[in-house]
Formats: sequence, C-alpha cells, structure tokens
Amino acid sequence: VWFHRVVQPVFCVVGMVGNLMTVVVMTRPGMRSSTNTYLTALALSDIFSLLFTWALTFEHYPDNKGQEYLWYWRYWGCMYWLHDAFMGISVWLTAAFTFERYIAVCHPLRGRVFCTESRARRFIVTIYILCLLLTSTTPFEWSVEEKDGVVCKKMTPLGLDPMYRTVFYWSWATLFVFVPLIVISIFNTFLIEAVHRSKRQRSGLTQQVEPRDCANSSRQRQENKITTTLIAVVILFIICQTPAAVMLVVYLFYNPDKNSPSGAIMLGLGNIFNFLTTVNASSNFLLYCVMSDKYRRTLLLTFCPCLATRHQRSHTFTSYYASHHNSSVRFNSPNTLNT
Repeated sequence: VWFHRVVQPVFCVVGMVGNLMTVVVMTRPGMRSSTNTYLTALALSDIFSLLFTWALTFEHYPDNKGQEYLWYWRYWGCMYWLHDAFMGISVWLTAAFTFERYIAVCHPLRGRVFCTESRARRFIVTIYILCLLLTSTTPFEWSVEEKDGVVCKKMTPLGLDPMYRTVFYWSWATLFVFVPLIVISIFNTFLIEAVHRSKRQRSGLTQQVEPRDCANSSRQRQENKITTTLIAVVILFIICQTPAAVMLVVYLFYNPDKNSPSGAIMLGLGNIFNFLTTVNASSNFLLYCVMSDKYRRTLLLTFCPCLATRHQRSHTFTSYYASHHNSSVRFNSPNTLNT
C-alpha cells in the first residue's frame, strides 16, 4: 500500500517536473527540429500520463469512500480513460520518431522531404486524436453507486459483456502493444546498425584529412549523437514497457481469482510492471541531460543562466587551449559539434 501512496506519487511529481522542463527546452528557438517536435509531444503525453497515474493512486488511500469523495469516483472512469489514452499516445509517438529517425539516417534524400516539422505536427495530431478515440469507451465500463453514505464503483453491463471485453482487450493488445513494439524494435535495430557502420567508416579514415572532410565528420558525429540519444530512449522504453505488455497478454488467457495465491502473485507482478511504465515516463529527461550537450546547455541557459555563463566560459577556455596546443595537427582531430 505504501508503494502506491508514497513511491509512485513521488515518481509522478518528479517526472512531471522533468517533462515540463523538457517541453520548455525543446521549444526554444535554437532547439526546433522535426525530431524535437516529436520529443516535445512525447513529454506532453508523459506529463498527462503521470498526472492521471497520480490521480488514480488516490483509490489506495484509506477512508476515501465517503460521500465527500463522490466527485472523485464520478470522474474515476474518465481519468482511467485518459491515463490509458496518453499511455497509448506515448507508445505511438515513440514508434513515430523511431521511424522518422530511420528515414533521416538510412535514407537521407527522402528524409529531406519526409522529416519536416510540419509533417511531424500532422502525425502528432493524428496520433493524439486516434488514441483518444480508440480508448473512448473506457468511461462507460464503470458506474458509481452511493449507499448509506458509502461510495463504490462497479462495472456496467458494457464492462461485463464478454464480447466487448474480448474485442477491446485484443484490440488494445494489437494496436498498443504488439504492432508498435514490433515497429520500434525493427527500426531501432536498423538505427543501431547505422551508428555502428558510421563509426567503423570514421575509424577507417586516414589521420590527415581535408578541412571539408573535417566538417563532414563533425556533422556526422552530431547526427550520431542525436541518433544515439533516441536509441537510448527507445531501449529504455522497451525495457520498461515489455513486462507490462507480457502481463497484459497473460491476463488475456489466464485471469485467476484475486483472493487466490496465483491472483496475489499476478497482482503483485502487475503493480511492479505498471510502475516500470511510470519510471519510463519519468526518465527521458535524465537521458537527455546525460547524453545531449546541447540539451544541457539550453537547460542551464533557460533555468540557471549564471551557471550556463560559467559553463560557457570554461568550455571556451578549454577549446582555446586545445586548438593552440594541437595547432600542428589542425585537421587530425576535427572538432565535435555539440548536440
């Protein structure tokens, strides 16, 4: 019980703050790109997912069935719907930017046409609308009753209908679990191979290179950093989302009584795996901070300008010293563009 009352709310609050900072950083003028448009939309969906996860934890608190909490239980079904919808949105946004990055890296000529901010915004709006519509029956699965001053929720005839449950859960498993995970896994594998191939090509270059080759190498490093960051986001997503997806499939075939030992084990595993999805929604901010120099600089410049100025001075001094110290081999070690 303490897990739902303390641990999960803490992760939700921290994750919402981190994602809100990501939205601010990614919408700065110098950060705008089609990829960052997807990451901004992902941060927004994670904020709402965490918000409704936090709201749903209230049902685990004691003495919450009194008449004064009737308003909460009346909106419980809608909160459950929006939680599931934004979880689905995050899944498909991850699939979308993985595919977009695959196009940009592996088919750069097509990427110039396909990977644009306007096209990304259209895809994002479509994903939001479809996910909200496809899960919109969830509030109608539940009703609220009040008897002797005690409020309780129960499933409606729609929620109990075997045909509806079969169609809904198999549709959910297919559209929000199997298909996106397969898409994400396939294109993420292509991205990993592309990064490795690029590194092998760079390592095979001679020490003496032309200035133009130096600039091209720097741009390639920048692209690889962006791709590596997105690969890390996707790997974290797969690690955190796959257990919950497996549990959903298990529930489709095996749903023991909650009061049985097997039911208790399934409930415990379900709570742990659902918490992993909360961790996933809360952690992208940390990945950006660790793996993206440009994100860190923009974050400091936006929220801690004094620290950003100090960091910039240190970076400038280091670059000045390095350029003079290595002036005899000016083109042997091309400068890396920060990402």
